[in-house]
Amino acid sequence: MEKTRQKNCNSCVQNKRRCDRRKPECSRCAEKQMPCIYSLSRPKAAPSTTGTSPPASTDAGGLLFASLGSAYSLFTPSLDLDLDYTPQSDTNTRDDISMSAFMDFTGNTAPPSPSQWLVPAEEQASIFAEPERPRTPADQQVQRTYHTIAFSSFCHGADPWLVYDPTSLLHYITNRVKSFPTDLATTNATPFLHRFLYRAYTPRCIVTCFAASVLYANRTPQNTSMVMRALHGSVGELVEAESGRSAATPVEKLARAQALFVYQVIRLFDGDVGLRAQGEKDIALLKTWLDELCKIRENLGDLAQLEDCAARRQQPPKEWERWIFAESLRRTIVMAYSVISLFSLMKDPEHEEPGPWAFTHRWTLARSLWEAGSSFEFHRMWKEKPQFIIANYSFETFLEHGGRGEDVDDFAEILLSSYMGVDPAKEFIHKNIGASQKMVAS
Repeated sequence: MEKTRQKNCNSCVQNKRRCDRRKPECSRCAEKQMPCIYSLSRPKAAPSTTGTSPPASTDAGGLLFASLGSAYSLFTPSLDLDLDYTPQSDTNTRDDISMSAFMDFTGNTAPPSPSQWLVPAEEQASIFAEPERPRTPADQQVQRTYHTIAFSSFCHGADPWLVYDPTSLLHYITNRVKSFPTDLATTNATPFLHRFLYRAYTPRCIVTCFAASVLYANRTPQNTSMVMRALHGSVGELVEAESGRSAATPVEKLARAQALFVYQVIRLFDGDVGLRAQGEKDIALLKTWLDELCKIRENLGDLAQLEDCAARRQQPPKEWERWIFAESLRRTIVMAYSVISLFSLMKDPEHEEPGPWAFTHRWTLARSLWEAGSSFEFHRMWKEKPQFIIANYSFETFLEHGGRGEDVDDFAEILLSSYMGVDPAKEFIHKNIGASQKMVAS
C-alpha cells in the first residue's frame, strides 16, 4: 500500500470521527459493517461507453468501497455516510423539487442534453447541503403494524427449513423475491420497476442488468459457469463505474440502485456460497444508494393527508412519465429495504433493529394506475378508480375503507401477504374480485 500522511481510515475522516486505526479494519467500520480503507488516493471515474449517457457531475468528497476484490470511490457531496437512514421530512416544501427539474427529458426519443440531465447548482445545494436531513418518524399506527403483521410473528423463532415448505409464508416471500430477475428478463419489468420507466432513456447499467438477468433466467447446468462469470463481471462493472462518481441525475441514482438490487437478489438468494459472500459485501453500498434515493423522493405527504379518494382525484400528476418515475422510486426503496430486512431475519431471527422502518415510506396502491398502458388511460383511471396511499406495511386504511382485490397489483400482493398471511391475502383478493365481477354482470 502506498504510504501517505493520512493515519485514519477514509470513513472516519469523512465523518470526522475518531479512528482507532486497527488493521485490517477499525472498530467503527467493523461495527457499522462498512468497508474500511486506509488511503488518500481516489481512483478516477470509469468513462461511459454509451453515446447517450449523461456526463458525470463534478465530485466533491469520497468514500471508498471494496467489492469483488477491488476498491472504488463513491463521490458524494459532503454527506454523512454513517449508513444511518435519514430521509426527507414530509413538511419540507422542496420534497418534489427535483422531479420537475430532472424529468423533462421523459417522452423524448432524442438523447437528453446536458442541460436536461445535470443537477442545477442551486438545487444541489438544497438537496445535499445538510449532512443530517429532517426525518419523518413512523407514526403509532405504522409502528403497531410491525408487531401484528404475519411475517413479523412468523420469523421470530421460525425454523430455517421452512423456506422449503411450500405452505409457509417464508417460502412464498423468498420465491417471489427470487423471481425478480426472471420478471425483468421476461417482461422488462418488476413489481418495483415500471415497464415504461426507461422507455425514453435507458442507462447502461440497466441494459447490462437486463442482459445478466436474461442469462441467469436461462441458465443450464452446461452454461452456469459462464453465466456466473458474466454476472460477476456485470456487478464489478456497476460498482466500479457508479461508486467512482457522483450520479448526475435522479434517474441515474434510481437506475444504479435498481440494478444493484437485482444483482443482490441473485447473489443473496441463489444458494451459492461464493455469490452470497460477494453479495453481503455490497449490502452497505446498496443501503447508501437507497439513502440517497430517500433524499429526492416525493413521499406523498400532501396526498396522504387527503383521506377522501375524491379529493385525491382532483390533484392528478402533471405528467404520467413523472408519476412512473416517482412511484418506481418509492417502490424500489420499500422493496429493497424489505429484502435486506428479510435477509437479516433469515440470518438472525432475533434481530430487532428497526433501521429504515423507524421512518415513513409511502407508496401508491392502485393496480389501475401502475398497469395503465398510456397517458390517456392513466389519467382516466386516476379519475375513475380508487387509489390508496400506504405507509410502509400499514394496510388498515385500505382494508377498512373499501379496498378491493382488483386494486392489488404484484407489489401490493407481496406486502399484503406479509401483512396478513398468504392464504388470507389470496382469499381477500379473489373474494373481492369475484364480488366486483358479479356487480358488473348484474
